[in-house]
Amino acid sequence: MRDDRSRLGGRIAAVAALVLVFVATWIALSFTDDRPGWLIVEAPETVVVGLPLEIRVTLKRSVKATQINCTLHRANAERKGWGYLASSGPSRPAAGGGTYSFVFDQVPEREDTSFAFALIFLSPTGKWEDATLAATAKYLPVTRDDAARADRGLRKTQVYNYPTAAETARAQAKARTERTPGRPSVWVHPLLGLLLLAAAVLSWIKARRSRTAAVPGETGESAVWLAIAVLLAASAAGELSGIAGHITAWGRRLAEVQGVYEFRRPVQKAVMAAVAAASLGFFILFIRAVRKPGPHRALWWAGTGLAAFLAVSLVSVLSFHAVDVARGMVWHGVSPVDAMRGAGALMAFLAAFAAVRRSAGRTLT
Repeated sequence: MRDDRSRLGGRIAAVAALVLVFVATWIALSFTDDRPGWLIVEAPETVVVGLPLEIRVTLKRSVKATQINCTLHRANAERKGWGYLASSGPSRPAAGGGTYSFVFDQVPEREDTSFAFALIFLSPTGKWEDATLAATAKYLPVTRDDAARADRGLRKTQVYNYPTAAETARAQAKARTERTPGRPSVWVHPLLGLLLLAAAVLSWIKARRSRTAAVPGETGESAVWLAIAVLLAASAAGELSGIAGHITAWGRRLAEVQGVYEFRRPVQKAVMAAVAAASLGFFILFIRAVRKPGPHRALWWAGTGLAAFLAVSLVSVLSFHAVDVARGMVWHGVSPVDAMRGAGALMAFLAAFAAVRRSAGRTLT
């Protein structure tokens, strides 16, 4: 009875730890989201060429004696090629906060315009050059379809920090005095691919030998080693072909077409938090397994290395802001993200190599 209670308590503690890691990861990622907390923006779902457009801005906290301004800008289908589109009029007094309605009398027709977005800033003089805070609303699809005239209601929309003129000048001055950031080396992905391919071959050899092993326990490992070999080979193909980048770009385009691109962050945070919790659960199982002697230890080391590689690769493909920053920190051509992926691949290779060598040594004797 006491043992049953102890096991139940351990399981409850493990589940609580997984939930805690999930919540903590979600909160940590939310802090890196870098969203402006000083305003709320409301806008229609689409921008119709030739019609008026209203943007409603609410300041969430009291501000000093300053002025507020809102201008409309455009972007092409790739969300690039930005340019000025329209003005809602001169800056207005904005002391103490409040709600402000900015109306663009008519959205003009401009070539290569697929999206429009509002730029809101606070400035003591009303001029952009003296702005103290700035933010942009999400990209709104630009249409010329009369059917869009029916729904012009305002809805709360996503907002993003935008660098002011002073912040841009400081960043440029800092960049001139700092070393030029490095770029990822072209050999990183081919080297990872070859390492994964070598680990896959060794795992396949180990699977074949385990199938005919005379040692109890190894015969049942054959299917697991074969599954690891398949996953390693698929990962190697992905690294050597660069398909992961194409899948990421395709997913981004699909999200933009379906109109859900702006809602990707909750999904990204949920997946990352789930990966963190699953990694902890796998680590707990790994520690329990390798404490017991036997041929299964090499299998667990190989599986852990593969799991680490896949987990970090998945997080990298999700392309969250914090991950992008880590990927941009390059030392001798290697980013921390690629270093972690390489460590997982190396662990899988060494484990498979040790398992093959061990089984070969037993066969010779």
